[in-house]
Amino acid sequence: MALKTLDLNLGGFKLLQEDSGQQMEDPAVSGWYIDPRTGQRVFYDSTAGKFFTLAGGVYIPLGYMNPAPKQVAVAPGDRLMITLSFKYTGPAITGVTGYYSIGVNGIFGFNEQMVGRTTFSIPQVTTPPSSPNITNSYTFTIPTSIGTDWDDIYVKIFGGSPSIGGEATTSFLFGYENALTIAGVNPSITEFKISDFAKV
Repeated sequence: MALKTLDLNLGGFKLLQEDSGQQMEDPAVSGWYIDPRTGQRVFYDSTAGKFFTLAGGVYIPLGYMNPAPKQVAVAPGDRLMITLSFKYTGPAITGVTGYYSIGVNGIFGFNEQMVGRTTFSIPQVTTPPSSPNITNSYTFTIPTSIGTDWDDIYVKIFGGSPSIGGEATTSFLFGYENALTIAGVNPSITEFKISDFAKV
């Protein structure tokens, strides 16, 4: 059984934008708004200064999904390890929850199909690191029931003591679209053609 790996780096987080070059002007008050690009209903929290959408029964900030830098092919029975990382400076934190999900990202949010959780601690760090100094991983076993569209993944961290934020309101959320290629579920024939013809 092959072990596939996919690393995630919790880099910068983007808020909802009208286009890639200009930041959308934030509304003045909290409330529901319409994303002009997709028509999706979004909630703006003026205190947090972020847009949120409903997914999996909780509100999550928009702009956390990114194009995947690579694709990993997985089939039923394979194991997929997802690793998150980030730079950390601050006090020691115990009991942080790492949340990992595989599913389908769409205009109505992320449809979680598989979820895994870990609990880990962060040591005290007093000198800002030059590269990510905290990592955590979770390994999924791909089920036979996997859908061919389960190609998106996301991670988040929350909780701990002292807390870094609640599950529904955490700012530490990052995902990749089209990160997985689902193989071995449906027959796949590509580049069908006559490869040669000759007198013999």
